[in-house]
Amino acid sequence: MVKVIGVGAAPGLLTEQARREIENAGTVYGSKRAIDMVRNYIKGKKVVLADYNMIKNKKLSDDEVILSTGDPMVLGLGYLGDEIVSGISSVQLVCARLKIDMTDVCIIDGHSKDEYYVKDELNKVLSIKRVAMIVGRPKMDISKIFNDELCKDLDLILLEDVGYPIEKITYGDKENIPKITSSLAILVVRHRYE
Repeated sequence: MVKVIGVGAAPGLLTEQARREIENAGTVYGSKRAIDMVRNYIKGKKVVLADYNMIKNKKLSDDEVILSTGDPMVLGLGYLGDEIVSGISSVQLVCARLKIDMTDVCIIDGHSKDEYYVKDELNKVLSIKRVAMIVGRPKMDISKIFNDELCKDLDLILLEDVGYPIEKITYGDKENIPKITSSLAILVVRHRYE
């Protein structure tokens, strides 16, 4: 059985259940960032993975775990596991920072998709009057997403490095589009009247 543990979106956001699982694990697999965030709780062997395909088809023992930053089921590594230990996601942090109810949110994967995909998904979200949270990437050209009439009355709020001491929130609109500078970025798009 493969167990995937959410370590939270930033240091200090580890749940008690996740901490116990990590402390009891004989081997902990994860990205450098994930392992660094929980290094003090790892008592077993640490294996830094640069590519999760290295472990995708590997048979793990019951005392081995895979770390996922944020929550494994929010654009995370949940697909690798038979058992999931939830974590605090950056989406939850963004909702808390901006006082947005998560039931009003639709998440769009802009981290691994192109701007045309994101624009199509954004149009769907806006058409049902929801708040879009686009998980972005530094080279994403946000201006390609906001180039039509549908986007004229929108607020854009870019949150970068949420949960870290260098957290930054930038407000904008179609005329003043924020630029993503961090690999940890979420762009919130909502109708101005919300």
